[in-house]
Amino acid sequence: MNNHNIEIEKFKSLFLEDKIYNALTKYGYKEEVLFPEFIKTLNAKRLYTSLEVSTMLNMNVSSLRYYVTNLCKFEYLENVREGRNYKFHYISIYKLYLVQQFLKRQGKNLNNVKLLLHESVDSYQKEIKLIKNAIKRLDQNIGFLFKFEKGNMQTNEEVQVLNKKMRIIEKVILSWNGNQEEIFRIEQSLYILHKKAFGINDEINICMRKLLYLESDFNILLLKIDYSSKIHEHKDFIKQTKNGLFKRLLNISPLDVRDSECTSNLSKQIQDLKNEIIVEQEHKSNLEKELFLVYKEIERETTKKMEFIERNSQVINTLISSLNST
Repeated sequence: MNNHNIEIEKFKSLFLEDKIYNALTKYGYKEEVLFPEFIKTLNAKRLYTSLEVSTMLNMNVSSLRYYVTNLCKFEYLENVREGRNYKFHYISIYKLYLVQQFLKRQGKNLNNVKLLLHESVDSYQKEIKLIKNAIKRLDQNIGFLFKFEKGNMQTNEEVQVLNKKMRIIEKVILSWNGNQEEIFRIEQSLYILHKKAFGINDEINICMRKLLYLESDFNILLLKIDYSSKIHEHKDFIKQTKNGLFKRLLNISPLDVRDSECTSNLSKQIQDLKNEIIVEQEHKSNLEKELFLVYKEIERETTKKMEFIERNSQVINTLISSLNST
């Protein structure tokens, strides 16, 4: 192995906080899927061309460029170019692979990627830090001002202003916390819904495989009954020619009875398979309807979550403008 090839354990540590990587692990992707063989052979010291990367990911170059353009806009990939051509280091290639796996899931598109990456900016932590710093700064100012003469009118006015700011912040914190609790509840709901969708997808795949087997068996039985009918026709023709039609009708051999029983049995098997296929098709149709409803619910919950995130952004903006104006 080349000394410049990546070590998976060290490489894995780089993606512990990657939202797309974490989403795939949450969906139950195994390590052999998350880290395919071609990733292990990448050279950490070199840059790869679009053609090389498109071959690795088994996609055409135009599709690759489309994904790269959007992922650069989402600030997920670094825009590394040599002239008009993109160049990719091993981190970017792996990120493209993660996105590709994420998009393979039913109902996923680049908007889902954008949403996921929007959450990865850790805006919640920034908002928390901003509020805590504002409270700490005001506490320090109030404590400092109380050390001056209490009879000083200007100082008292300043204390009143700062107390007013504190009340504003307290209201903001209550509002912000309420929104955060709702966001947390929605995230739990989304996790359950994604898990449910993953399970239904598995059931649909099992159902489709079963239908393939049933339809294959059905086609084989059709061929058998067709073959049996043709053989029976040939036997009738041969016997009628040899013994005469009247004698053939009066003399039914045990072989004829067996042929008739065989044909009847095949017909019954075909009917049974038809019924089983109908039942399985109905089951698949019901699963697809259920999956559609789950994805609609995911869409609604995601929209609600984004609304609460937007509310929290407005809350913070209100806080900042209030503090600046008082």
